[in-house]
Amino acid sequence: MDEFERFRRDVEGEFNRSLNLIPGFAERVRAGRRAERFYGCSDLPNFYRKPFGSGWALIGDAGLHKDPYLALGICDGLRDVEWLAEAIREGLGGARTLSDALADFETRRNEASATDYQENITAAKFAPLPPEFFALRAAVRDKPDEATRLMKARNRMIDPSDFFNPQNLQRLFAMTR
Repeated sequence: MDEFERFRRDVEGEFNRSLNLIPGFAERVRAGRRAERFYGCSDLPNFYRKPFGSGWALIGDAGLHKDPYLALGICDGLRDVEWLAEAIREGLGGARTLSDALADFETRRNEASATDYQENITAAKFAPLPPEFFALRAAVRDKPDEATRLMKARNRMIDPSDFFNPQNLQRLFAMTR
């Protein structure tokens, strides 16, 4: 955000200056052809909304919006629609009141998204990664399966605790000695 105005004044020039920071990647990008103009936005709000009311319900970005940096919106939407359908079935099916079922849907959504919500905001700020992450990345550098697991765990494509647990981390660091 500190550099936003400079980028906005010269999007293409700033894009090219950024590319120059990674020469091999810059060559590959410049070998291609840009199909569209640059698109961007700033000051994207992050928010939770109450996801239901009399005769309406919200899922995904409509009820829980995060910066699109980690592209979690569609995942939230797919998760929410399943849980919302479950709540509606319970409420209309007489298992309990619809308002109780929908209130539980909201609680479930909020609890399930809380960690991703905060991590996404942090990631969107491009905060430097801690030295421990670079040490771990070095430990899996020559181990493609472990490197894949690291990235999947970091991006919550697998349960992070399956990778980032003391036993697994000790095993990985022991392999590099």
